Amino acid sequence: MGKICVMMDRKPLSYPRLFWRLGLVWLAVPLVLGLAFTVVAWVSWTDYRALQRDGVVGETEVIAREIVRRRDSDGDQTLTYYLTHSFRPEGYSDVITTRQSVGRGVYLATQEGDYLPVTYIWNQPERNTLDPKHDMLGVVFFGLAGGVLDLVALGGLVWGWGRVGSARRALLHGEVREARVTQIRKLPLRVNGRARYRVAWQDATGLAGKSLISRPDLALAHTVGDVIVIYVDPRGGRGWWQKQI
Repeated sequence: MGKICVMMDRKPLSYPRLFWRLGLVWLAVPLVLGLAFTVVAWVSWTDYRALQRDGVVGETEVIAREIVRRRDSDGDQTLTYYLTHSFRPEGYSDVITTRQSVGRGVYLATQEGDYLPVTYIWNQPERNTLDPKHDMLGVVFFGLAGGVLDLVALGGLVWGWGRVGSARRALLHGEVREARVTQIRKLPLRVNGRARYRVAWQDATGLAGKSLISRPDLALAHTVGDVIVIYVDPRGGRGWWQKQI
């Protein structure tokens, strides 16, 4: 087994393909969720500050109560408490009706037909609240959740960019070598019910390497002793299986 001729055509470089092949598309999930949570926290904070600064207090009638139950993927249940209330702001002829979440204590202490204090912005009465403390908890929750998710995305991007850089160097400037498969190992990992594998090899110079996590159709298409093609990062010496980048 020797080195493959350098005249062999190289695969073209495609960053979208690299991100997909290297399994970095998942970074979009925490990034998008983190940005969304951060925006929600910021909007909630500006509303809270506006109500604290410019709000006036009136009285509103509770016209409906509702508990919304949700279950996550682990089967754990969360409860969200809602009150729908209606009031006529001072100086307005129209009635404002709002459905909003409140804390459990406020919900349990309230019945339909009760009157509660409502804080609203005098010239924008549709911006109102029954439970400012609950609103502030929402700001804290979404702010912390958004920050954590953004940090996860940033850390993953920094880690992943090193892999992209190595694969890029291998594609553009790396040596193209033959390698002989030495092991095909089944991993304790399943995606959509299908097992995942890792292929190990020894290249033409005697260096050992291993593949990224591989689908069964790709890994099991080979057997120990088969010859595959790899690209070698000229800086770090890492080998990348041609079929995975």
